[in-house]
Amino acid sequence: MKAIVIHGYGSPEVLKYEDYQDPVPGPGEVLVKVAASSVNPFDFKVRSGAMKDFIPLTFPAVLGIDVSGTVESVGPGVTTFAPGDKVFAITSQAYATRCLVKATVLAKIPEGANLVETAALPTVTTTGAQLASLALGGHSGVTVLVTGAVGNVGRSAVYTAKSRGATVIAGVLKRHVAKAQAIGADNVVALDDAQALKGLGPIDAVAEKGSAGKILLLA
Repeated sequence: MKAIVIHGYGSPEVLKYEDYQDPVPGPGEVLVKVAASSVNPFDFKVRSGAMKDFIPLTFPAVLGIDVSGTVESVGPGVTTFAPGDKVFAITSQAYATRCLVKATVLAKIPEGANLVETAALPTVTTTGAQLASLALGGHSGVTVLVTGAVGNVGRSAVYTAKSRGATVIAGVLKRHVAKAQAIGADNVVALDDAQALKGLGPIDAVAEKGSAGKILLLA
């Protein structure tokens, strides 16, 4: 098969499109013919060597954690997927024409969803769900403010918090208020509007993903 391979840490120039060994699904694994993979900050941090103390690579290496595609074959014990299924997941070595995914983390793509565009969903939706879960802390019936709510991670956090019974306030910039009113939150507040913030009212928790990915918990 073909893959985007790196033979050492470095800038984007280390990425090489070349032949790579074909993966073979083992027990509980699914072989996916890749339609697309997305590029995440995690990917370029690993590629550059910035994370080598925590996630060391053995070269040659293939990056990529988001994948969408079609099931090509399944390993022993896999009964939930079959060849031809359209699927997406977080995995490893997704910068390739084929990759392996554990069946337990694989999901079928909803009917009507774009096969290629779906590759942009796994990491951002998982991050948003984790953000909301940390902010809620296992509680239901609370009021949570989600900042950056019109971003992909923010939208996922809004959806997850709503699905877990929270009252959700979407926090955005003034120029994004109209857009935020369509994402399913109970209320919208412009975080750069002092008057709007004065009328915010009490909240139990804030789900805020900053540059360091920190969560601010008030509850």
